[in-house]
This record gives sequence, structure tokens and C-alpha cells, in this order.
Amino acid sequence: MMLLTTSVATAAPLRLAEVLDAVEAHGPDQLAASGTIDVARASVHTARMFPNPGVSVGAGRAEPAFNGSLIFRLPIFGQRGVQRRAAEANQRQVETEATAARWRLRRDARLAYYGVVRADDEVEIAIEVEQLTGRMTTMAAERLEVGSGNRLDERQASLVHSRAGQDVNDRRALAMAARIELARQLGRRAEDIGPLADPLEALGTVLPQDELIGTATAVHPELRALADAQRAAKLRADSARADLRPTLSFEAGIELLDAVTCGGSTGYCVGPRGTVSFDLPVFNLNRGPIEHALAEAHLVELRKDAAQQLLSAEVRTAYTALSAAQVRVRFFDEDYVPNALEVEKMAREAFAAGKSGIVPLIVAERAVLDARLGRVEALFKAQSARADLEEASGVALSVP
Repeated sequence: MMLLTTSVATAAPLRLAEVLDAVEAHGPDQLAASGTIDVARASVHTARMFPNPGVSVGAGRAEPAFNGSLIFRLPIFGQRGVQRRAAEANQRQVETEATAARWRLRRDARLAYYGVVRADDEVEIAIEVEQLTGRMTTMAAERLEVGSGNRLDERQASLVHSRAGQDVNDRRALAMAARIELARQLGRRAEDIGPLADPLEALGTVLPQDELIGTATAVHPELRALADAQRAAKLRADSARADLRPTLSFEAGIELLDAVTCGGSTGYCVGPRGTVSFDLPVFNLNRGPIEHALAEAHLVELRKDAAQQLLSAEVRTAYTALSAAQVRVRFFDEDYVPNALEVEKMAREAFAAGKSGIVPLIVAERAVLDARLGRVEALFKAQSARADLEEASGVALSVP
């Protein structure tokens, strides 16, 4: 069987800390999350601008024969200031939401990094098992040649070896898929990513659970974003109330009048013209936009309370999952893997000596594969729980 190969760049080994920094600095997901800030900043610029003046020109057969004027809208009763503060609050909300989005990207980057490490480890295990089954096949063939074995054992060994080769191919494909996802988060090509330096075993330490919960409910980026969203909604309500204040419109112009109107006898004369007008908030008290903004503020308050409870529960869940994964890793390291290796050695020696058939050796080698893959899976779950714990608590956990 032809085995697939995975090409790994010859670049320096990539560490988790480098991946986290790169994703936060210039990853495509981070850039997309931060792109909304420019939109909000433009809204602030718009709120600071004065209304454009208007121009009016008219002509007719009756007086005035011609008129022209400039019209200025003057929000001099605080409307412009309230609108500017509302736009600035919206910008702060967008900025904290972008920060929260970047924080969530740390979890994705951790999982992508250790997903590649897990896949690479599983490829190595599969290759070692393929080599073991190859030696088993050779032993079965040699026994058949000298007459101490049988055709059934030789065919079974060959079949298991063929399946091990296919398993290597499958796991190499999964490893390439994991590397492609990590490369996507980094904004790079998968072929440019070298080996990864931090192993699954590097778990690091975490703060006590109660301390993490306290931090989560106090300074978590998502809660800060919700607090800013509530302030922005209240300022939008203030802006809607400010719209009830009259906005003066001042019109200044000239008129071309018949000379008789100006006290002359022939021709035309030019006369000034001025008008001041404003809206009367009688029929429309702008209650719709005001109530909508106040309802948004109340909704955000409810979401903030729910988010605090959710984050607290997520910290406890991740902490429990991390503890369980660490116990499971110790089980594989101290019990299952050593015993599986010992049983496989005994079965191999018994088969080589002709004291047993091929089936016990196949079962023993399968147990070794399951034990080593189970250990890798337990380590990955521990790293996954750390990623969940970091996201839920808002505390940057240690990296190797």
C-alpha cells in the first residue's frame, strides 16, 4: 500500500504563544472583528458635523419677480451634543465588542494549535503500530515457511498490517486538515507552518476556581461589552428626547421687487428677506424611538445578568472537565499504557516462541493502539478544557 506523506515546512518550531499573538495581531478573523470600529468612528464624525445649508431660488410674474435665500438649520438647544455623545458611546460599545470577539479567538487558536499537535501525535502512533504489525506479519510468514505456523495466522497478520497502513493514511489526512485550519486562523498557508513546539503534556497551572469566577463576573470582555451597550442605549434614548427640542431654521435672502414697492417710479429694487422657523412637537412626541432605546437598555441589562450566570457556570464546567481529564491522563500514564505494552510484549514473545496463535498478539497490539490514542485524546481534552476555562473566566492562562 502506498502511504500518504505530509509535508511540513522547515521553518522554526512554532510555539503556542506565537500563535496567540499572531492571531490577535493580524489574523483574518481579528481583522474582520475590528473592522466595525471604523464604521462606528465614521458615525461619530457624522454626529460632530453641522447640517448643510439649503438654497432657495424662485421667480414669477407677480411680486417678487425674483427671490433667493440661504437656509440654515441651527441645533442650538443641545441636540448636536447629545447625538455626538450617543455616537461616541456606540463607538465604545463596538470597540469592547471587538475586544470580546478577539478574546474568543484565543480559544479557537488554542484548540487549532493543539488540534494539530494531537493529529501529529496520532500519526506517529499509527506509524509505530504499522511498523509493529509489519514485524508481526514477517514473524507469521517466517513461521509458515519453517512449518511451525499456519496459513490462517499469516493471512490474519497480513490483513491487520494492511489495515494499519490505511490508518496511517487516514490520520495523515486528518493532520493536514488540522494544519489547514490553524493556517487559516493565522492568515498563512498550511505549507508554511513548521513543526509545533509545545506538546499536549504542557498543561501549566490555573488559578483557584472561586478566583476565576470572581474575575469572570467582574472584568470579562463580554460583560464590559454589554455594559457599554447598555450605556449606548441610554444615550440613544437621550438623543431621541433631544429631538423634541425645536431646531431653529434661519432663512436669509433677497427679493427683486417693483420700484413702486420701494418708493421709486420705474424699474426694480432689491429688498432683504429673513425668516425664522422651528418645529412644534405637538403631534409627534418621538415616544417610539425613546421607548425603543429604553427597551434596548433593559434588554441589555437582562442579557448582562444572564451572561454573568452563564460565565460562572462555564467556569465551573471547564474546571470540572479539566480535573477529570487530568485524572484520565494519569490513568493512562500510570496504569493502562504500561500494562498494555507489557501484555503486547508477552503476546509477541509467546507468538515468536510458538506458544500462542496470532489472535492474542493482534488483540494485544490493538490494546496498545487504543491505550496510546486514549492518552492523546485525554491530553487534548485537558487542553480543550483549559481553552474553555480561559474564555469563560476572562483570565489569560499560562502558555508553555
